[in-house]
Amino acid sequence: MKFVCQATAGAIMAHLLYWIVTFAVGYAKTALYQPNIGALWANENVLQPEVPFGYTGSPVWYMASFLATALLIWCLLALYKKAASKPGW
Repeated sequence: MKFVCQATAGAIMAHLLYWIVTFAVGYAKTALYQPNIGALWANENVLQPEVPFGYTGSPVWYMASFLATALLIWCLLALYKKAASKPGW
């Protein structure tokens, strides 16, 4: 039961880290963007008629990702415990 709790906590931390880094990179790109208006105005092919705003993922994908990460961390913890219990470790 202890490994399950540790694996769940590890999966939560891994996913939070992923979302925080993704947000930080997007924020930095937005804050540091400086368009070259003169060059864009001269080339009308650059102007797009629509604006995309990111994407949304399926909740099933997020749950599968979370469970796979938790399973991976659980396996690594079990291997660590098995290796640590051997003499000479």
